[in-house]
Amino acid sequence: MRVPPELRSRIAMRFVLALVSVWVAVSIIFLLTTGTVGDFVTQKLTNLENQGAETRLTEIAGEIEVGVTRVPAVNGQTIADIAAERGLSLADLLTLNRERDPQESLPHGARVTVLAGEWLSDLAIQWRVVRPEDGDHGVALLSERNPEIEFPVAQGRPYAPTGAILTLHHGVSVAELAEVHRIAAADILEVNPAGSPGNPDGALTEDSLLHHGDQIALPMSKITSATIRYRLGVDRSLADQYVQFLWDVVRFDYSASFQTQENSLAIVARALPRTVQLNLFALIIALVIGVPLGWLASGRTGRLVALPARSLALLSLAVPSFWIATWLIVAVDPGGILEDGLWNIPFTDPAARAITDSPVQFFALYGIPAFSGGLLMAGVIGFALRWGVTWEEILRRLRGWIPVFVGLNLVLELLFNIQGLGLLLIQRVNQADMPVIIAICAIIALSIVWCLFAIDSACDVMEWKERQT
Repeated sequence: MRVPPELRSRIAMRFVLALVSVWVAVSIIFLLTTGTVGDFVTQKLTNLENQGAETRLTEIAGEIEVGVTRVPAVNGQTIADIAAERGLSLADLLTLNRERDPQESLPHGARVTVLAGEWLSDLAIQWRVVRPEDGDHGVALLSERNPEIEFPVAQGRPYAPTGAILTLHHGVSVAELAEVHRIAAADILEVNPAGSPGNPDGALTEDSLLHHGDQIALPMSKITSATIRYRLGVDRSLADQYVQFLWDVVRFDYSASFQTQENSLAIVARALPRTVQLNLFALIIALVIGVPLGWLASGRTGRLVALPARSLALLSLAVPSFWIATWLIVAVDPGGILEDGLWNIPFTDPAARAITDSPVQFFALYGIPAFSGGLLMAGVIGFALRWGVTWEEILRRLRGWIPVFVGLNLVLELLFNIQGLGLLLIQRVNQADMPVIIAICAIIALSIVWCLFAIDSACDVMEWKERQT
């Protein structure tokens, strides 16, 4: 069937409006996160001060012995999964991890050896030979300073084999040490006064050369502040930050978590399915309750039935879902209204997180939050059907409630310890893990905007079909 130009242009206009909405939402996230960066940095530095880490006496490392490269496993992964994920040979991984069975489920965070050595770029960054963004230059420097070592290549990257003694540098000046930490040389000189372990004779200057084994105090608060600002991108002009932020959102490229160093998008991707599960379950319940409720409220079965049905529809809109859920917990859980309860809600059972693991536990956990969240949409559907409107009009009425519906369901995740985006967001706010917070907010905003675009486009198509008939 040929789509008329009028419908095409209308959907195209909605697409443009969706893009504008995405831009506005992302810009608001940028302004909010940029505006709170000062508090974020202050919080991290306060934590350091509470731990007594205002300064740290450091021994200059001029050479190191190369170890192995290990990666943390995600809960339930096997050696075979890690090999497939990273494009590595399973036989090689089993050789490096002889104590592990290829099909053994690994506990979350278990360290798995993936390379009999360490990548030069990682070593250059880890040992402050260069800044993190200059990894390639670090590879060149380490290769130049270690001409006697042959560096094999794995996954397209040169690495130093395990057991090799690698020379990092033959000496580093105070100015060079300050530069790689993104601070001023004066900051280092300030915490190394004459007579201190880092400056025993009082002759320390910016050009003083430090060698392997020398000790020097580093101003941790200054270094941490510089590192945080770099990782958040706030060490650049506001215009540069904004352009980079938009580009990162478009590419779904978010910084690594401050807490675990794991990619923020990977953390969000693990929590997203549980949020989607809850919302889909709640929508199903909304339809199951809302359609009969609307039919009863329409008065086709008489006023005696219509009046209570309308009251119930109004109540489902007026009462917050988390309030209903709280009372339902008291009603069904042992020790509440009934001493033995109706069933135990598995708040902490990992098997209840996915319907494929344990359907019984899944419904025991998700039943109440899905019912409580679904009542809101059930009320919207009930009121819409009461007046005998079309499905197109129902969809248009629903679209305005979707942000409220999703937001309240995120709150329900906190009540029921559902490891979705809502609970993850609160946890990362408490930990001041800004990269993950930004990723969660961006994903939620993008999801809602494109969901509304899909509903509006569907309504336009339905309206056009009605005119055709």
